[in-house]
Amino acid sequence: MKNQNQNQDQANLIGKYVNRVLYSDVDPVGKIVEIKGKYKAILRVVVPSENKIKMDFVVGGFSAHCINNNNQEYDFFETDELIEISLSETNMKNNFLRIGDKPRKHYDYNF
Repeated sequence: MKNQNQNQDQANLIGKYVNRVLYSDVDPVGKIVEIKGKYKAILRVVVPSENKIKMDFVVGGFSAHCINNNNQEYDFFETDELIEISLSETNMKNNFLRIGDKPRKHYDYNF
C-alpha cells in the first residue's frame, strides 16, 4: 500500500517546479517532466528574464537600500536542456531545493 501511495505522490510532482532557495535569494532550476525510479527526476531547465521592474535605491545600509525590493517581476522560459536530479530528502536539504507550483526568482538587493 505504501508503494502505491508513493508512486501516486511522485506522479503528482510532474509539472511542478524546483527552485533553489539560498537564504533570501531564490533561483529557478527547472520543471519536473519525468520521474525515474524512487528518487530521480528529469527537469527541463527554466531560466528567468531580466527583472522587469526598475529598482529604486536610496542612500543607506552599506551603500544603498532598495525600497522596492519585493516588487521584482520576471518572465520564465523553459529551455530544451534536460537535467537529472535526486529528489532524496538529503539532496533537497543539502542543495536548498524546494518544489513549488511555479518557478520563482528573487534577488535580495538589501543583503
